[in-house]
Amino acid sequence: MNKLLCTGLILAPLTAFGQNYGGMTEAQMQQMMQQAQQMQTCMENIDQAELDAFQQKAEAMDAEVKTLCAAGKRDAAMARAMQFGKETAHSKVMQDMKKCGEGMKNMMPNLPKTAEPSDDNEKPRHICDE
Repeated sequence: MNKLLCTGLILAPLTAFGQNYGGMTEAQMQQMMQQAQQMQTCMENIDQAELDAFQQKAEAMDAEVKTLCAAGKRDAAMARAMQFGKETAHSKVMQDMKKCGEGMKNMMPNLPKTAEPSDDNEKPRHICDE
C-alpha cells in the first residue's frame, strides 16, 4: 500500500503531462513512462517491513514535533525535525527509494517549467508553521 502510494505521488504529475505532452516529444514521453515503470518495479523490491517501520518512526516524530510546537518549544521542535531529516538521509529504506528514483531525475529537465518551484527566494518555513 505504501509503495503504491509513493509511486502514485511520484507519477501523478506525469499523467497531466501525458495528456498534452507538456512540450515533450512522443519519444521522450515513452522514455519517461518506461523509466517510471522501472522505478515502480524497483519500489516493489523494497522491504515492506522496513518501509512500515520507517513510516511508524515518521509518525512518532511528527507527533513529537507537534507536541513540542504546541508547548511553544519551537527550537526543540526544529532540532528534532532536523535530526530526523539526517536519520532519514542515512536510512537504508530511503537510500533504496532514492536509487529507485535515479532514472527519473534524468527526465526532469524535459518537464515544463510549471513543474519547478515558483520562488527560490522564499524564506525557509519553520516546522511549527507548517
